[in-house]
Amino acid sequence: MFKKIICPIDFSPTSDQALATASRMAGEEDAELVVLHVGSAPWLVPSRYPSPADLIDALRREDEAGLVVAAKEASRLGAPRVSTRLVDGTAWQEIVRVIGEDPQLDLAVVGAHGRSAIARVLLGSVADKVVRHAPCSVLVVRGRGDAKGYRHVLCPVDFSDSSRQAVEVAAELAVPGGAGILLMHAIDMPVVYPGEIIPPDFYADLAKHTNRVLEEWAEDLRKRVDVPVTTLVETGSPGARAIQMLDRDSTFDLVAVGSQGRTGLRRFLLGSVAERIVRHAPCPVIVARARRAPPMPRE
Repeated sequence: MFKKIICPIDFSPTSDQALATASRMAGEEDAELVVLHVGSAPWLVPSRYPSPADLIDALRREDEAGLVVAAKEASRLGAPRVSTRLVDGTAWQEIVRVIGEDPQLDLAVVGAHGRSAIARVLLGSVADKVVRHAPCSVLVVRGRGDAKGYRHVLCPVDFSDSSRQAVEVAAELAVPGGAGILLMHAIDMPVVYPGEIIPPDFYADLAKHTNRVLEEWAEDLRKRVDVPVTTLVETGSPGARAIQMLDRDSTFDLVAVGSQGRTGLRRFLLGSVAERIVRHAPCPVIVARARRAPPMPRE
């Protein structure tokens, strides 16, 4: 599925984890891997450097050396073809720009922090914006994620085209030997205003129809994968139900979710469900989207 993968790194342990995952996936897919680092001008000039220019040159040499080490590590971990890029600027904007300039890039693998309240805020500084604005699928690596294959994948679906893309990604990434793929749909009940009358069989009919459609999706998927495919219909907020499912079952090691909800509004590039899952899931999350023309990066 993925032919060219980009992995932005900042030489932190989190980005080391992302690099390991990207290298493993590149090896499995026989894909090219681009290792990207975004540098920036320093705010402070230590006294040991006679001028800011010398400091910038020294930092750039450190970045170049770090990329050489990262490329060697990626090759050691299985990536068949590795190249590096060093650019300067605002991290998320440069990452999105580099992806937008190369239409062959179809997956970005980025690192994120943990589940603490402050980490959820920090995620928005880089990873969240990359997920929002990148024109390709984005895998956010964190928590229980490691460089191994994914054995238990949660795939929340809302029966949109975006959800079908997520199912295709789940089918590609789920490996045999585990619990397989769980297709989950959460029925978000409509608001009932005073004076409105809901038909007696409305909720029962809705649940019956939802189960039937979800099982059709599952049956189609079972014909194409060699891992178990199960279904679950719940009631409530889709994002909240997905997070609760992850909290109840710690064996999930990946969530595959579509990049947009059923509204398809381009201004909400991520959508409330995907955004909530990316921010709160304890395991890696891949936000799946078909390669498209990138939007203009903005805050």
